[in-house]
Amino acid sequence: MVKDLIEKLKQAQVVCNGPVELKNAGASNYYFNIKKAYGDSELMFFLCKNLWEKIPREVTCIAGSGHGGVPLATRISGLYGRNLTLVRDGPKEHGLSGLIDGYVPNNKDKITIVDDVFSTGGSLRRVIETLTLTGAEILGCYVVVKRGEGQLSVPWRYLMTAEELL
Repeated sequence: MVKDLIEKLKQAQVVCNGPVELKNAGASNYYFNIKKAYGDSELMFFLCKNLWEKIPREVTCIAGSGHGGVPLATRISGLYGRNLTLVRDGPKEHGLSGLIDGYVPNNKDKITIVDDVFSTGGSLRRVIETLTLTGAEILGCYVVVKRGEGQLSVPWRYLMTAEELL
């Protein structure tokens, strides 16, 4: 099924060539614009279904951050009836100024974090750090594309490597 997903992502032209500056990984000659696939309802469903197959069923909460993680977390939580937690990159400068929107997990929750691309793990580490403060158990992180190496304090899995999608 992942082979079909890879083919569909290639058809959607999510790989962009040319010099680009990555958020946490410096310069690159290509960019994985997985967010482009989010606009196609069928392809987005297929992405979420493939991620869901890797997520432990005891999860009570799906968390996401940024433009890559929030749409995935929102769709997965809705499709599979789990609470939705949205983690901000930094505190808001207005309103309640919190780092967490939506469902705020507690020590009874089991969370998984979803994102589009893993380059160095920097974004996921920030989300893990924020969610750890809630007392919830973080079961792991699940990403669409693994483009780099990095260490996280929780297990992480991916659907495909950068090389498979290029």
